Amino acid sequence: MNTSARRILLQALLVLSVVAAPFATVHAASLQVAPTSVTLAPAENAGALWLSNADEQEPLRAQVRVFRWVQENGGERLEPTQDLSVSPPMIELRPGERQLIRVIRTSAPLVGSEIAYRVLVDELPAERKSEDGGLRFAMRYSVPIFVLPAGDAALAYRLNSRLEQGGTQASLHVSNSGTQHAQIADLDWVGANGERTNLIPGLVGYVLPGQTMRWSLPADAPLASGGHFVARINGEQDEQTLALDSAGR
Repeated sequence: MNTSARRILLQALLVLSVVAAPFATVHAASLQVAPTSVTLAPAENAGALWLSNADEQEPLRAQVRVFRWVQENGGERLEPTQDLSVSPPMIELRPGERQLIRVIRTSAPLVGSEIAYRVLVDELPAERKSEDGGLRFAMRYSVPIFVLPAGDAALAYRLNSRLEQGGTQASLHVSNSGTQHAQIADLDWVGANGERTNLIPGLVGYVLPGQTMRWSLPADAPLASGGHFVARINGEQDEQTLALDSAGR
């Protein structure tokens, strides 16, 4: 596989995907993964994920891999890495069984900002169909792994946003000049009159340290001058205003 094809493949792996044959009867996915993210402190050599089989009748097989998570030019991709490893990389779970997966650090922590990775957990589809002829999901989980840097410096995100309004659809650009990732969720627009409009419910996305990400906004969003964006950052209960660069309006 050449470099271009490999990059396209790794970009595709970033997506949390559920694959099923068209027009087939779909069955609930059996594979469960917890927690939804892992943070490794400088003194920690390993973290843990639990994989479980929620099916009461059928076993399942899964493959576990780890990649470096890179954001660049408003996009993101996964790259091979030797900084972390996972053990075991292949598992088979009987009905109701669960398995501990260790995420192991194989290199010393760097100084500066945190480094991001993703663990991909792929449920390997069974070769046979279910009794009623339907096909089961082949589930993929993409779990963020954050490795904290060495040293005593406190980590913090530092966000600045820019609204671009051109053509038929506006977009929000968020830059993070800090040393910690920012997970953005529940994005609202608050107009000058105080009226709120929900733009993107739930998870919007992540901005890694030193990077800028872009998200398209609903075409009918009432983004009149004088308003501002608010969102929840890193799961915090209180929402925050995203500082808006007036030059980008």
